[in-house]
Amino acid sequence: MAERRLHGLQRVLGVNALFSTAYGNVGSSIYYALGLVASFALGLTPVVFVITGFIFYLTAATYAEATAMYPEAGGSSSFARHAFNEFWSFFAAWAQMLNYTITIAISAFFVPHYLGGVLGIEALRSSPADVFVGIAAVALLSFVNVRGAEESAGVNIALAVTDFLTQLLLVIVGFFLVLSPHTLVDNVQLGVTPSWKDFFLAIPVGMIAYTGIETISNMAEEAKDET
Repeated sequence: MAERRLHGLQRVLGVNALFSTAYGNVGSSIYYALGLVASFALGLTPVVFVITGFIFYLTAATYAEATAMYPEAGGSSSFARHAFNEFWSFFAAWAQMLNYTITIAISAFFVPHYLGGVLGIEALRSSPADVFVGIAAVALLSFVNVRGAEESAGVNIALAVTDFLTQLLLVIVGFFLVLSPHTLVDNVQLGVTPSWKDFFLAIPVGMIAYTGIETISNMAEEAKDET
């Protein structure tokens, strides 16, 4: 009887591709997560992101250790299978798929609104144009991913560089034109503006900005051995 061979994913992704994918997934989320967090946390928004950043650090360290132990596609689902069994692996995978669906929907819906603001096309910032443009964005990126990991990595590198330069520009402009620490502090009344309920609710909402950590873990089986 011929021996059955199991073929893994091709190792075609280098350091640049992995970094750009991680940065793109995490960095781009800040564009819509920031507004959501600010609507709850108000003047304590920087504090919320410090807290969520610390939680993200712990999560990233956990993912790094687990991925080094089990360098295979699957992310948290794979970790749950090794740690427990297939039953819990299924629920971890199901939760992540739901998370991805929500993140994709939010990201795609914000694309036409940003384009409409930059290009001055008001139609893109309202229904039904924003819905159709969002669908088109999802379809286009799905096509790129179906073509292969190398093609999608190339797009990620270009978008990551653009995103980094954009955020750097926003920080510089905001620092000189908008930043007012006194106004930020004076508008905070602990327990009132924001309320404790809204403050604590803003923390899990802020974690939306860090959902990309799962994506980079899923690419462990496609990473080149640089040693």
